[in-house]
Amino acid sequence: MSKIELTIAPNYVPNWTYVDAVRELFQNALDQETQNPDNVASWYYDSQNGTLTISNATSKLTASSLLLGQTTKSGNSDTIGQFGEGYKIATLVLLREGKNVVFYNYGAREIWRPRFVKSRRFGTDILTFFIEKQAIWDRVPLADLVITVDGISAEEYGHIVESNLHLRDDYEVVEHTEYGDVIDIPGVNGKVFVNGLYVCDYQPYQYSYNFKPAHIRLDRDRKMVNDFDLRWMASKMWSGCEDTDKVMQLIVDDKADVAFIKDVGAFSGQKRWCDAAADKFFSVYGPEAIPVTSQEELESVPTGRKGVVVSSGYSSLIRGSSRYVAPVPDVASPLDELQDWFDSIKSKLDDDEIQQFEAIYEELQ
Repeated sequence: MSKIELTIAPNYVPNWTYVDAVRELFQNALDQETQNPDNVASWYYDSQNGTLTISNATSKLTASSLLLGQTTKSGNSDTIGQFGEGYKIATLVLLREGKNVVFYNYGAREIWRPRFVKSRRFGTDILTFFIEKQAIWDRVPLADLVITVDGISAEEYGHIVESNLHLRDDYEVVEHTEYGDVIDIPGVNGKVFVNGLYVCDYQPYQYSYNFKPAHIRLDRDRKMVNDFDLRWMASKMWSGCEDTDKVMQLIVDDKADVAFIKDVGAFSGQKRWCDAAADKFFSVYGPEAIPVTSQEELESVPTGRKGVVVSSGYSSLIRGSSRYVAPVPDVASPLDELQDWFDSIKSKLDDDEIQQFEAIYEELQ
């Protein structure tokens, strides 16, 4: 038996839980299949024994993979993992939470049993992998790499299922696109997944989304996505939607899902949504209506036109359509300007001067 010590203390990534750790194991398994479709990923939960099993058909672990930063996925935009930390950190967190983790590295005829061991050098517990060589297996391996996690209760597995679309069957794909899927999960909104794995909540969303890894950037913890990226990518998804009414409702409601729908895609797509917005606006408020976004704009609406307060995104789309004709502002007549001038100095005049002005003004009319 050999052992490899990793200089990682048990309190590393203190905000991670068993859910985050299992996500990493799933992520690795899915990424391996992405890189090689023959390396099929599979999983199974034994509720009676509380054991979660995750495997890959042809994967094989090497000792060098225990180096932090060591990865075969760096630069591959189709995979989630890029930093070479995933399964090492996942193992640490699971051990910290009292789970037992075993790597059946069948492809290398090894069993890896990680645990915390007090380091003589550092005087504290560190993550250590004990590697046993196996000449003959007790049973025929179903895959070259099988990872088992013991101690997962039914309740804990329920939380894992919530964070993993590969384990769920309670959602509907509303729109399938080249960037991922728009999904509807009954009773909730704003869930963000990447390759089926939960990342974060984004409440400004009306729908939930499962993005493809190539089109979204995750932070190192895989728990947050840039606000701009979320709005931009969702807008790209909806820009090609055939259900115009559904998209227009999102626009009217000023949802983050379509915040940049005017800016994404080709010119023809931009024109489509501008015209759709104008058609909807004028059908509801009439041809004399003008979209405004503030009280100041509302007060400047010309005589004979009707100002309607809408969101800035909706207004921008309407005004971007050839169907929209910009209003001609009211032009003050010389008499109106004279009246305004008089009103501004009236307090400085005596009664005779005021009467004299009013007489002249009446003659000019």
